[in-house]
Amino acid sequence: MFHGKTMLAHRMAWFFEYGEILSPDQFLLHSCCIRPCVEISHLRIGTHAENMKDRASDGHYDTSGGMNNPFAKFTDEQVFHMRRMIAAGIGHPWIAELFGCSRSYVGLLAAGKLRTHPTDQPSPAVRAKREQDAKARVNRTRISEISVVHPDDEIDGEEWRRTAYEGYMVSSLGRVRGRHKTILKPYITVPGYAVVDCGKGNPRGVHTLVCEAWNGPCPAAGMHVAHYNGNPLDNTPGNLRWATPAENGHDRVRLGTVRRGAAHPNAKLTQKKAADIRAQLPGPRGTINRLAREYGVTKTAITQIRDNITWRE
Repeated sequence: MFHGKTMLAHRMAWFFEYGEILSPDQFLLHSCCIRPCVEISHLRIGTHAENMKDRASDGHYDTSGGMNNPFAKFTDEQVFHMRRMIAAGIGHPWIAELFGCSRSYVGLLAAGKLRTHPTDQPSPAVRAKREQDAKARVNRTRISEISVVHPDDEIDGEEWRRTAYEGYMVSSLGRVRGRHKTILKPYITVPGYAVVDCGKGNPRGVHTLVCEAWNGPCPAAGMHVAHYNGNPLDNTPGNLRWATPAENGHDRVRLGTVRRGAAHPNAKLTQKKAADIRAQLPGPRGTINRLAREYGVTKTAITQIRDNITWRE
């Protein structure tokens, strides 16, 4: 609750970080594709269209038509036979009884309002799901590379320590052992971090478990676990430290793992457009609103350019 109103956790996290309450037409998108995530670096402002595009590419939003739809009852061939019977003048009630569907369904077929195109080719949602499965296979290969279990479950030089979760142990090689003493196989998030479930509904980053075991609990709210070498799968204690979001961001810039300005895939502006915006500020009343509409960005984006917070000269 915030000021007597319900607010989603990720929008609340955005408010605490930037002091900005987003309007209803502003969507907060997850680059990590994990909807419960409130990590600020994984969030970005976008439109409804961008949100739907993200969901489709992640396989979370199925827009399949025809027989590609998981709820489709009839194949293209069956629909073809229905249309032939309709064209031959056979009554809709008889066709509906023969195929086990409603009369209204047959009527919509006759009117050309249903199944208007053959669906022998995969739909965009099906293609996106196949791409997602291919990425998952690649991730499983990466997982196997970091989850090699020694025949006797011990590797020379490996040190095990307790985690904050009863029965779970983490090692100096970034392996996690569950309550049943077996090595857990992590899954890889879109940004490339290894995650394991320390109990039902309790996903935890391996890098966080290792850092807590060797460097102690998080010293202050909002701090992140940073990788010295920028490799999110190198979860050895010497490669991890607690860092502020600013320090983590500086690491990304130093290592060249963050794309800034026009090189960012979600950038709506260029350095020249930002300079043009800055040249018109300050201006008469309503200038910020006009520039936001003209360049297709939020008023906050315009004020941040004006204040030299973003797109700095």
